[in-house]
Amino acid sequence: MKRLFVKILNDQRMSAFCDQGVVSASNFVTMLIVARQLTHEEFGLFSLAMMSMLFLGNLHRAVFTQPMNILGASELQSQLAGRMLALLKAHWFAIPIAFAVLAVASFCFYPQMLLLTSVAIYVASFFLQEMLRRYWYTLGRSSDALRNDLISYAGQVALLLLVALVWKIDGSIAFFIMAVTSIVAFMVGLNTLDLIESADHRAMRSVLVEQWGLAKWMLLTVLAVWGAGQVYPFLMAPLGAVAVASFSACRNLLNALGVVIQSIGNYLPAQAAKLIQNGGKQALRRHILRTLSQALVLAAVFLSTIEVFAEPLLHLVYAGRYDSAAPLLKILAWGTVSTLMATIMGCYSLAMEDSRSGFFANLGASAITFTVGLWFIKNHGADGAAMATAISLATAALLQGILVLVHFRRLPSRAIHA
Repeated sequence: MKRLFVKILNDQRMSAFCDQGVVSASNFVTMLIVARQLTHEEFGLFSLAMMSMLFLGNLHRAVFTQPMNILGASELQSQLAGRMLALLKAHWFAIPIAFAVLAVASFCFYPQMLLLTSVAIYVASFFLQEMLRRYWYTLGRSSDALRNDLISYAGQVALLLLVALVWKIDGSIAFFIMAVTSIVAFMVGLNTLDLIESADHRAMRSVLVEQWGLAKWMLLTVLAVWGAGQVYPFLMAPLGAVAVASFSACRNLLNALGVVIQSIGNYLPAQAAKLIQNGGKQALRRHILRTLSQALVLAAVFLSTIEVFAEPLLHLVYAGRYDSAAPLLKILAWGTVSTLMATIMGCYSLAMEDSRSGFFANLGASAITFTVGLWFIKNHGADGAAMATAISLATAALLQGILVLVHFRRLPSRAIHA
């Protein structure tokens, strides 16, 4: 076992894959533990607080970490360290802004001061730890990110399980536990770096202005993606926390496919770009058809499994608390499959150097959400929210596919290096 772990740490690709697995699996299990501990209403409020945190995390990624990954990849280590220090200083402003957004969200959706305080502390610690994690990825040291995430993400699962054995967990305690492991991981990781000693001086303002050229499109894409599907728990809030809890429990279970989707998103763009460079249009066409065929087989198996075993799966995972949500699970599974297809199409768009089609596809899906989606929720309740989610995500996948086809037709027939 020790030898295998050392081998993983020495292989940066393998450690990156394992790191993503640790993060996704830990978040999945965390939601599982909390859902089994809380009442339906408590879990509904916790889910809305978690969605607020995830929204802020996506904005943070668009403004801070993704531009750092792209711009910092071609910099000297001293320049990247200077960028990192400047961005960390910018968190003196970013964190209070995040607190203000959370305060508004809490007032509207989960008006509990202790829950607001705990999620705010977690957001602050998450921002800092995520900066460190993405800094290591920019350096090409995914093994360091894996070590740190074992402290943070695997640590939060272990601590939640330990506390659950001796104490009743509520939403606030869960967020406090996640905050503790995140800040410990950040402090441990920071202690291994000599940022101040090795960094070139870089002004915070100039770094933020430089990153804004990339960040503005990423921000728009985040907003469009949230409008295309993620926003539904908030739109369901008038139905009550119990309805939100059932909806969130189903989506969390379906996130088991998220590891596959995330892995595709990490791996496929670079592979497809190499095909365009070396094999040309026909090689890319064959690759797209093969990938879609494999995805359709996976989708058929996934949908069939959910259709047949929806209630037993919910009973097993949530100890009988959400058995009645089986119809929601079956509907939402179609949305998950649409996300899989949209991700694949989005990867091919990126390979063809089209970074905007994802925004336009999700913008079209957002229009469905705030028209057809609102009508479905008003007239059909939680079932309507599930149907609308599936329709919105299918719209995003369809539009993404159309845009891929348009850009594919514009590609030269021969390989670029032929």
